[in-house]
Amino acid sequence: MSDGARYVVERFPDLANAVKQYSSDNRFFHGLCEDYGAAVEALRQCETVYSPAAFERAEACRALILDLEREILLELHQWNDASGRSA
Repeated sequence: MSDGARYVVERFPDLANAVKQYSSDNRFFHGLCEDYGAAVEALRQCETVYSPAAFERAEACRALILDLEREILLELHQWNDASGRSA
């Protein structure tokens, strides 16, 4: 499992099996997971710095993380529906 997928599993532990399988089967989903992991890491770094620029970057990271979470859940839902799996 990639580092990005680990962050997704950490956020959605009840979907761990689906995340692991789909990220290994689908490059687009794998990329979403990698982007999610990078955004979480960037947010963690921003939260250690106290400056207006870091605050703005942290807000941007939070917004990106929410967008990626929605996209990840949508992809898993579509994959689940298409394959008849239970996520």
